[in-house]
Amino acid sequence: MPRNEARRTKTPATPSRAATKDGAARSAGLRRGLEILSLFSEGRPELGVSEVARELGVHKSRVHRAIKTLEDMCYLRRDPRTRRYCLGYKAFEIGALAGRHSNTMSWARVPLRELAARFNASVSLRLVDDTDLLIVDTVETDDDPDLHVPTGARIPLNYGAGGQMRAAFLSDDEIRDLVAKHGLPRYTLKSIITEADFLKAVHATRVRGYAISEGETVPGSFSVAALIVDPSGALTAVLVGSRRRLGLTAPGILAFARAAVEVADLISARVPLQFRTSAPAPEPASAPVVPVPAGDH
Repeated sequence: MPRNEARRTKTPATPSRAATKDGAARSAGLRRGLEILSLFSEGRPELGVSEVARELGVHKSRVHRAIKTLEDMCYLRRDPRTRRYCLGYKAFEIGALAGRHSNTMSWARVPLRELAARFNASVSLRLVDDTDLLIVDTVETDDDPDLHVPTGARIPLNYGAGGQMRAAFLSDDEIRDLVAKHGLPRYTLKSIITEADFLKAVHATRVRGYAISEGETVPGSFSVAALIVDPSGALTAVLVGSRRRLGLTAPGILAFARAAVEVADLISARVPLQFRTSAPAPEPASAPVVPVPAGDH
């Protein structure tokens, strides 16, 4: 999983009944509570009052009141050992419910399971959410903790094959703007961390029609990402298959990539019409050709 924190911007304090462009009032207190909940992530499961106050740019006393309210409502709980706060059981309950209803492609689990079993891989379905991908379903065939991708995790733009597949539907200028704003975090020694190299990988993905990644996020891993589009060609989701590179032969790489594309196409055939994305779908090659690495990674 990506180790960097979720991209965030400090939100200035808002008046209790701030005017908005649609003329409706907003609750500053509720907004602050939700901003606090949004600070928790896979990389930051626990936060202290001072950290939250610093992150939001709000005085500690205000943050403390909001946190105590969230604790009273069971959205946060305090670890008695660390005296820091983590998400509570009510947050888990609501998150689990949202997850069950957010996966509009739950019917795709059967082909995902078949693909995972065939290649002894972890296969995930990731819905497009702005410039990121949100994992809504995962099928795993082994217990390799390094390849585990939890449901609900948000995947940034340069996180392996899935991020490159998402980026292929953005213009080069949009990609440059995002790189300038958020950077390209390093996850391993093979991570793509320069704008030029990332654009080169995205261009190759557009030509291929799918993305590949070797050791960019987890040492020794191999991943393939295939696009899932609606009838207009708009990107709706990305299918990502990941496994250890060791023991995967050149024919095996080609078979893995082709199978991932076939499953993604099968899912695409059942996806309803969505709004078109800002960039057209990349033209997939008629016969996918995966670059064959010189050796194991």
